[in-house]
Amino acid sequence: MKDEKKNILLNEFYFWKEHKMLPEHYCDYLIALYTEGDEKKQQKKKYRNKKKFQFELLFYLLLLIMIAVMAVITYITAISFGMQTLFLSTFVVLLFIIWFYFRQNKINAMSVYMTAAFLFLLYTVQINDAFFDHASISLYWLLLINCFIWVVAGMIGKQLFFSITGLLAIVLLIVFIVI
Repeated sequence: MKDEKKNILLNEFYFWKEHKMLPEHYCDYLIALYTEGDEKKQQKKKYRNKKKFQFELLFYLLLLIMIAVMAVITYITAISFGMQTLFLSTFVVLLFIIWFYFRQNKINAMSVYMTAAFLFLLYTVQINDAFFDHASISLYWLLLINCFIWVVAGMIGKQLFFSITGLLAIVLLIVFIVI
């Protein structure tokens, strides 16, 4: 039997054992049968998967912290545009590191893309504040450009979420401008 199929079955057996879906001795027998008596090797893999999950959770927490810090920097503090750009550049580097980790470990990077889109949105507002003195018309145009970028990025990257979100945001923005 291929290793991938064995791992799937073994994960199921561990799940059954952990949640008491079968008697423990049945699960032990099945685990011993499929690991060919080398259960310790499987337990180490399971421990590594747990560590990997904790590392991913740390990255997700870091993404949320980046969004919160950038929102605070943008709207609450009176930090100059240069310093805001420095923070954003640091966050972009961190996003690339997280994206490479997710890509290397074959983890869905949608949360990285959403964080990048949100940071891009905040930076669009910062650009309007810095260069156009809080002008509403320039903010609308910048937001429309931002939404079009979301739609195009969603179509290129085959991310339906971004295409739909961008289109909805364009419609809402047009309705908000007209009303």
